[in-house]
Order: sequence, then structure tokens, then C-alpha cells
Amino acid sequence: MGGNTLVPFLWAGTGLLTLVVIVLGIYWAHGHGQFDEDIKNQIFSPGDDDRYGSPEPLAIRTLG
Repeated sequence: MGGNTLVPFLWAGTGLLTLVVIVLGIYWAHGHGQFDEDIKNQIFSPGDDDRYGSPEPLAIRTLG
């Protein structure tokens, strides 16, 4: 088997290995609660940002 026939198999093997690692990483993250929808409440508190938790427009708050 020469170099011209071995290179495509190496690319296919590394691509397949990369896909397997990605799938295993997503499976691990899902099993450990990394896709928690409540993450915004854990990171931000209501006073962190003017846009968070207040439905009124920014122009009304800054002018009034």
C-alpha cells in the first residue's frame, strides 16, 4: 500500500475518530447536566444588566 492510497484512509480514520469524540462529549455533557435551561438564572442576577428582567425599553429608563 503506497502513500497515495494510505492518505485517504488516514483522513477518513481521523474524521471518524473526531466524530466519535464529539458524540461522546455531547453524551457526557448531557449526562452531567451541562444543557441545563436554568443556567441564565445561575449566572445572572436581576441587577447585573439593564436589559435583564425589565420589559420596558432602555430609552424610557434613561430619560425618566
